[in-house]
Parts: sequence; structure tokens; C-alpha cells
Amino acid sequence: MFARRLVAKHVTKTSTLAMLGATGVLTLLQFLFTYLAELSELKHGYTATQALAYVFWNTPNYLYEILPISALIGSVIGLGTLASNSELIVMRSVGISLWRIVGWVIRSAMLLVILSFALSQWIIPYTTEKADSIKKHQTVAALGEVKGYWTREGQRFIYVDYANSQGALRNIQVLDFDDNYRLKGVLNAEQGQYSSTGQWNLKQSQQMQIQANGDGHLTQSAQLPLSLALQPKYVHMVTIDPEDLAPSQLVSFMHYLSEYSQVPKTYQLAFWKKVGMPFSLIALVVIACSFIFGPLRQQSMGFRLVIALFVGLGFYYLQDFLGYASLVYSPSPAWFVFIPIVVIFVAGGYLLNRAK
Repeated sequence: MFARRLVAKHVTKTSTLAMLGATGVLTLLQFLFTYLAELSELKHGYTATQALAYVFWNTPNYLYEILPISALIGSVIGLGTLASNSELIVMRSVGISLWRIVGWVIRSAMLLVILSFALSQWIIPYTTEKADSIKKHQTVAALGEVKGYWTREGQRFIYVDYANSQGALRNIQVLDFDDNYRLKGVLNAEQGQYSSTGQWNLKQSQQMQIQANGDGHLTQSAQLPLSLALQPKYVHMVTIDPEDLAPSQLVSFMHYLSEYSQVPKTYQLAFWKKVGMPFSLIALVVIACSFIFGPLRQQSMGFRLVIALFVGLGFYYLQDFLGYASLVYSPSPAWFVFIPIVVIFVAGGYLLNRAK
């Protein structure tokens, strides 16, 4: 039992170091190539130093995207090293099952799973805004401004000419309809401010109420409270790419949208991609293990790495393509996100079962 724990620790340590090494190298290469690409966009007001800062703040995003491929390549390198030293043969000869070894490698990959969650939940939403502020020469607060925004809450349609994350509105128009979509009233206001009580206070408003007989009644108010579900934090989220939102932000925003209007598929796709990230990472680890124990066990390390890279890139592009295809077709984006993951799991499991 003690010997098996030592073997498990050895396999886990070797796989972890290989995955972390692959992650570090790929992140460094991504940083370098992205910076070289940014140098071609230099202009007045956007210097090489600013380009370096922009790439630096975007590095967590690059790291998050390459984690599945890092796990794939790291698994191939880690297990390949053990195989080259005949350690895997010794493990199998003393009765250690193939799936137990695979489980130890998956245990190593859990470190990358935790890292991916931490990046998406706490780090990327902050660093992406910092990067955008450098590229667009705006403060982070200015990035949260919305100009020309429509939203719907039941039978009420709201247009806001300007809004920001501090709770300020300008030039607001509210259209109220009955159940048959006949216009009941129109409200126009020059300014609005979100109060601590959870209500919007409109200033310099004009409200036209349409009577059943078609007559209109105009009311002018210096201040008018208006109950809207729209909150400053949701105004801020509208300005951010859905893929840059934290999972908790996506859940909150989609819950708000589902209550008052239809949830855009871009937010659903971003959410399911983040849910599927740990499964993608583990699926690629399984297929990597099948390269070592399966049909590629007699091949060189270089050949295995090339095949692993092709499989990883193919998986990434297939999932990306199917994800965006889900924006066109009616099924939920979850199906399109998880189909490539299931395919990789099934292929890896099949090859490993053949190697048993």
C-alpha cells in the first residue's frame, strides 16, 4: 500500500510538472506572438510600451484559453517520459491497472481545472477591462458607459440614450403597451439617477397617458420615481464581451434577462463554454493517455507531440465552430459545446480499453 502511494505520488508529480511546464512555455509564446502582432498597430497615442501593457493585462485570458491544450501536451510529455524510462511497464507488471494510472494523471490536471476557474471568476473580468482601457484610451469607468440601449420588461419597452455603471441616465423613453400591444403611455425624461432604495428617479419628465377613447393626458414632473429592473451593474455588463464575464456574473445577468426578456444566445454560449472548460481539459487528458498506452505507444515523443497538437487544435476549432453555429440554429448552445467533449471522451475511453 505504501509502495502504491509512492508510485501515485511519482506519477502525479511528473505529470504536474510537465503540465505546468507546457503551460508556462505556451503562455510565453502566446505573449510574444501577440506583442509582435500589436507592434504592427502602433500609432500616435498607442506606443510600444502601451502595447506591452495591453498584452500583459490580457495574459490571463491567453492562459485560460490554452489550459486544455497545455493539459494535453503536458500529459503526453509526462507519461511519455515515464514510458521512455520503462516505468509504466514496471507499474503494469506489478498489477497497477491502466485506469488507475490515468486517474493519477487526471488528479494532476485538477490543478489546471482550479486555475481555470480562478481565472474566469476573479482575474479575467478585471484584467480584460484594464487591457481595454489601455487600448481605447479610456478609464475603466468610461468603458462601462452605454449609448443607445433598448431593453424590454414585460409589456414595457425602454430606450436609454446614455447610461453608466454609476447609475446615471440621460434621455430616457419608456413605452407601455397592453396585452394586445396597443400603446397605453409614453414617458420621456431628460435625466435619471439610481437611488439607494433600488429605484430610478427621473428628472424633467413628461408622461403621456392614452385613454380608452384615444384621448391623451400629458403630465409634467420635475422628479418622478420609476420602477425598473435595470440596475447599474447590468448596465456595466452590457458593455463587456460575454466571454469576459465571470460565471457568477453570467448567471446573474441571464437570470435578470430571463425574467424580463429573452436571453441572447451569446451569453448562453459563453456560460456553457465556462461550464464545459473542466470537462474539456479532462477529456483531452484522457485522449493524451490513450496516445501513450494505445496505438502511438511505439512512436517517438516528437511524433506524439505533433499528433497531440493536431488533436488539441482540432478540438479547439471544432468546439469554437460548433459554438458559433449554435447562435444560428435553435438548439441550446450546451449541445454544441459538449458534443466535441463527448466525442473526445468516447474516443479516448475506447482506445484505452483496447490497450488494457
